[in-house]
Amino acid sequence: MFQVNTELTMPPYRQQTFRIRSAQPKDLTQIVAVLLSSFYPQAQATQWLYWLMRLGMREDIKTRLKTPASQYACLVATAVDLTSAQAGKVVGTAEISQRPCEAWRLLPPKRAYISNLAIEVAYRRQGAAQQLLNTSEKIAFSWGFHRVYLHVMADNAAAKALYMQAGYRHCGVGNPILSGLGLRPERLLMSKQIVCK
Repeated sequence: MFQVNTELTMPPYRQQTFRIRSAQPKDLTQIVAVLLSSFYPQAQATQWLYWLMRLGMREDIKTRLKTPASQYACLVATAVDLTSAQAGKVVGTAEISQRPCEAWRLLPPKRAYISNLAIEVAYRRQGAAQQLLNTSEKIAFSWGFHRVYLHVMADNAAAKALYMQAGYRHCGVGNPILSGLGLRPERLLMSKQIVCK
C-alpha cells in the first residue's frame, strides 16, 4: 500500500502548512463538503437538493474507499495548526485511479486518472492543490504508469492555469459529441509525462 504523509510549508506571508494523507472513512463528511462547495456552490440554495447531493457523494466515495490501494486512492489535504503542528480539518481532496482509456474498445488498456481535485475557497492559491497533484503523480508512478490524465472544464481558467503550470498539456476533448450539441459543457483532456525521483 502506498503510504502518504507529506507536508508543504508556504512562504512566510501565508504561513499555512498542509499535510497530504490517504482519506479515511472519518473524513467523508469534510470531503463531501469541500467537493460540494467547489463544484456545486449553487446547490446550497436548495436545501433538499444539497442534502440529496451530499448523501449521494458520501455513498459514492465510501464505496470507492473500499477499492484496493493498487487501483485507487483518495487523498486529503489537511490544514496544520502551526502552533501545535496538528493536522486540522480537511481543506482539499483529490482522487487517483486506474481507468480504461477508450470506452469503445472491448478490453481497453488502463491509464492513471486524477479526478475530483477540489480545495476549499479560503485555502486556494496556497499550494495544497499542487501538493495533491504531486502526491497523485507519485502514486500513479508507483503503479507503473509514466503518464497521468485528468479533465478540466474548458471555461475554468483558474484550474487550467494550475494544470498548465504543473506541466499538464491539452491532448483531447472529453465527450466532444455531447459538448458539440450543447448538452454538456466542453471538458478538456489533459495529460502529463511523470518522472519521479
